[in-house]
Amino acid sequence: MSIIKSELKPSSNVLNSYFPARTNVKEGDFDWHVAKAVVVRNLYRKDLNSKLKKISVDSSLKESAVLDAFMSHCREAFLGKIDDEVLWDYVKEMYFDDGAIYKISPETLLFKLAPLTASSSQHNLANMFSSMMHGYGLKKITDTVSNFLETHIVSSLRSDAILEAFAAGTRLLSKGINEDPYLPFLSECFNSDLNFLASRPKYFLEQLENLLRLYGYLYTAQLALNIRNLEQEPSSKPLYFIMENEAASRERPELVRNGHQSVQRFLAYIFPYLSMSESLQDTDKESNQHRVPLWKLVRKLSPEDTDKLKEYAEAFAKNRHDGDDFEFPYDLTNDAPRYWLECLLNESVKQFDKKKSRAAANDKFVKTTESELCSEFVKARGQVGKVLVMNQDYISLITNLAIGSSEKLRFHELLESFKLRGIYFDRQSQKSLVQFYERVGNVERMSDSGDALYVRKTI
Repeated sequence: MSIIKSELKPSSNVLNSYFPARTNVKEGDFDWHVAKAVVVRNLYRKDLNSKLKKISVDSSLKESAVLDAFMSHCREAFLGKIDDEVLWDYVKEMYFDDGAIYKISPETLLFKLAPLTASSSQHNLANMFSSMMHGYGLKKITDTVSNFLETHIVSSLRSDAILEAFAAGTRLLSKGINEDPYLPFLSECFNSDLNFLASRPKYFLEQLENLLRLYGYLYTAQLALNIRNLEQEPSSKPLYFIMENEAASRERPELVRNGHQSVQRFLAYIFPYLSMSESLQDTDKESNQHRVPLWKLVRKLSPEDTDKLKEYAEAFAKNRHDGDDFEFPYDLTNDAPRYWLECLLNESVKQFDKKKSRAAANDKFVKTTESELCSEFVKARGQVGKVLVMNQDYISLITNLAIGSSEKLRFHELLESFKLRGIYFDRQSQKSLVQFYERVGNVERMSDSGDALYVRKTI
């Protein structure tokens, strides 16, 4: 069975897959609290009880109403074990009145999902991370509670009246379709890093947003750098960062040649390529067939797809042409389906050329991508222009993630682990990293040789 739709007709450019930016974005669409909650839902395979979701209040009050319901349930369970109303008042003040409840356990973040409906645009950012996770969930849940009060609260939280478990593979993306990961190498790292953080719940809660912002940029950059390559599975492309206290200069060419400026050149291809790929694929919700990335779509093409793609390419090019002087610029005698896919991708980009009526739409998409997913790491540095900068909090985080379950790593092994995630440092930044680790005190020199330099985790 062909993956290509049986009937292909030009229509509006639509994107519901693989990326959160849109041509029209409202304030609040990029909600990192919702993204964190969805990641926790996927990891723990738990969701709010369906009855709680049905509480009838205005959406702006829904989270508060569900929290009140949980607090009532928690109070009842608490007083059933410890008949002390005064102590409960203390618990309420300590954990519920000032938002401290969200710092007890990752599962408390699920209350952030209460206001969402199936059509909520906040799903878009969360879907990107769900796509990267590709159904990944924890095999073992680690508990870390500070005292017996928190033990009671977490016990109430995990009761069936508040949270309900779901089976692996039964929660889809918000549009009802699952996706094969676009960047498998990055998905593997992301899931490994989530697993490491989840084994330390307090650290997980502290660092989850940083992790998502980091991977939000890495995914964006690596997608841009890989999207035009249909020959092979995507791989980690060099992307050079500096530390925030470093100076950028023209004597450091990698910062420009393989930094954010190289990413910028390809951001404009993301919307055309992904929307075209989506328009071609016949994805059946009933059988939960996965949507596939372009580099996989190419491999699934067969000779029987040629006529459909050829006809669609001609219709699409004519539909997107401004004026009455249309001439089809491609070789109609070519019967290779790959050729016609490339023609379609070329036309998908051409429709957004400057001076064309659709140019502004892709410009908005790129601007949204830059402001929402890139600005955390992209900084202007004088004549060098925009470079990638990572502050000490992110350096500490990626160091702990890269070392993972190991006690320590050789410095050069640590750098290789960074590269797996798409994070590169030139020689000058490597020296700055060593100096940073020495200040923090998590470095060991086994000899005077730099080859025997080990870095430990900071947690």
